[in-house]
Amino acid sequence: MSAQQEKDRLRSRIREDRSARPAHERALAAEATATHVASLISSLPGADPALVSAYLSLPTEPGTDPLIAALCARGHAVWVPRILGADLEWVSFRPGDPVQSGPMGIREPLGGAVDSTDLGGLDVMIIPALAVDHDGHRLGKGGGFYDRVLSALPRHSDGGPLRVALLHDGEIHDHVPHESHDAPVDAALTPQGLQRF
Repeated sequence: MSAQQEKDRLRSRIREDRSARPAHERALAAEATATHVASLISSLPGADPALVSAYLSLPTEPGTDPLIAALCARGHAVWVPRILGADLEWVSFRPGDPVQSGPMGIREPLGGAVDSTDLGGLDVMIIPALAVDHDGHRLGKGGGFYDRVLSALPRHSDGGPLRVALLHDGEIHDHVPHESHDAPVDAALTPQGLQRF
């Protein structure tokens, strides 16, 4: 079986599991990750206030609304993406800012985009994922949007942002199928806390 076939099979299984999660469980998980992300930011040297990228989650994804609200309430700046062709562009965002449904049904912010060269100044990137393994290999949705962004940024060890995949509990695996173009992450954030790789 090819890596792509393995990815497709794992994506299908995780999407089914996510759809089966009760709404109240998702809400509790979103609040827990919001608490953990505040602790993560406070642990970073010199990141007060921090510049963080997040994303506007779909209903079955780990919820980001409480997380974004917690960051903004503490004075941190948050950028969220929207799709522009085959790429992502980023917009400064606060809770209550207007959004619209994007080309993939994802909520996207309105307003002017920030300069993409400023992404290197992010302290943390909170990234959607379906699964991550203990080596930081991330399984995304298959569009490659985040892989393209991450490949253009320095790794955290080289001064780039800390790359954190946001997951439900049980979505950190021993092995995630990956290919050479798949960009790794530095950590995973779940309702149980942060795990660095």
